[in-house]
Amino acid sequence: MNGILILIGGGEFEPEMKYVDRILLDKVIGPPRIAILPIAAGTDPVRALALAETGAAYFRALGAEVDAVPVIDRDSAMDEGLAARIEAANVIYMTDGDAAYLYDTLQFSNAWTAIGNVIELNGVVAASGASATMFGERSPGSALRSGPAFNILPGSVIVPNYETMSSLGMRVRRFRGRRFAYLGIDRHTALFNQNFQFTVVGEGSVTVWSKTRHEVRDDGDPLVWP
Repeated sequence: MNGILILIGGGEFEPEMKYVDRILLDKVIGPPRIAILPIAAGTDPVRALALAETGAAYFRALGAEVDAVPVIDRDSAMDEGLAARIEAANVIYMTDGDAAYLYDTLQFSNAWTAIGNVIELNGVVAASGASATMFGERSPGSALRSGPAFNILPGSVIVPNYETMSSLGMRVRRFRGRRFAYLGIDRHTALFNQNFQFTVVGEGSVTVWSKTRHEVRDDGDPLVWP
């Protein structure tokens, strides 16, 4: 992975995220050109498109060039013209939504290939909430069954909005998937991954649960990969 992967616990485009997103923009090589992808919110197309426009206005106010790319279903994920718009960006920002829908929409798609090409060319991919879960080996799913993911970070399960997770629900998940390391990311908080050097950024914390570790890291702290 040549670029930067940023996993966000949730709360994209809210005022509390400006601290995180200014650091994100500082990491970009060259003038930031952001593609907002509302794919995970595509179960409600009207809401998804509105969310993308909200994100575009938010990042324009921070001084970035932004394209709200309307990839919201399987047909648009396979659209070569929309994929080209994704590849024209050097920052991809994937919104929160439904993890299962996102996986089914993106797998083996032109949009997913374009996202991968951006990060391989030293770009930035930021993924919030349900979108962040796609980069683990499995997504959290329910307490009884995990869901599919793209396995970009093998051995991990990414848990967004971690501060809302019940301790019982987390214990059940850990017992069910004991071979995984669980990375719980609070809302308005991000885990920056550059060359597998991980740093926590934001107002909340990142919690690591694995066979051998249970630790909490706060803003500015490095995180050793499980």
